[in-house]
Amino acid sequence: MNLKQYNNKEIKLIDIDDQVFQGICIFEDKDTYDEDQDGLSVKIGYDWVKIFENEIKSIEVI
Repeated sequence: MNLKQYNNKEIKLIDIDDQVFQGICIFEDKDTYDEDQDGLSVKIGYDWVKIFENEIKSIEVI
């Protein structure tokens, strides 16, 4: 899944637990952040929620 295409876009993301996250997101490269997988951080109110690639069920640009 090419998560970089969603960088700085408003998205609606559904994770594998059927939780819905909606907001502006930032792409987080696994090499830059020393992680096992790429991820997206979604701004929810004043907080950011990081969701890794293997936890994503679907993404939609809104």
